[in-house]
Amino acid sequence: MDLATVQSGMFRGQSRISKYGNARLRRTLWMAGQTAVLKRTNSFRDKFERYISKDRHNAHLRRKAYTAIAAKMARTVHAVVKHGDPYRPFFEGVSPGGRTTL
Repeated sequence: MDLATVQSGMFRGQSRISKYGNARLRRTLWMAGQTAVLKRTNSFRDKFERYISKDRHNAHLRRKAYTAIAAKMARTVHAVVKHGDPYRPFFEGVSPGGRTTL
């Protein structure tokens, strides 16, 4: 989920997803991210909603949001596998509504 930007001197082009890495894994994370956004409450949907809050109908912004979700999912999966801890949809101390619990 690496972004690559074409640039030369002062010119900076549009950022796109680079083709580095495993295409099947990228596709799987993309699809898993789309599914996670459809669920009621989780940290992936919260991030997606914050990302598209500027313009909900902008298709380019939504694609960028799905890319950000897939990258977050990749980091989450890596941490779960590396540490062997069970997945928690929210950090401890934060409720699904975003309020801190003590």
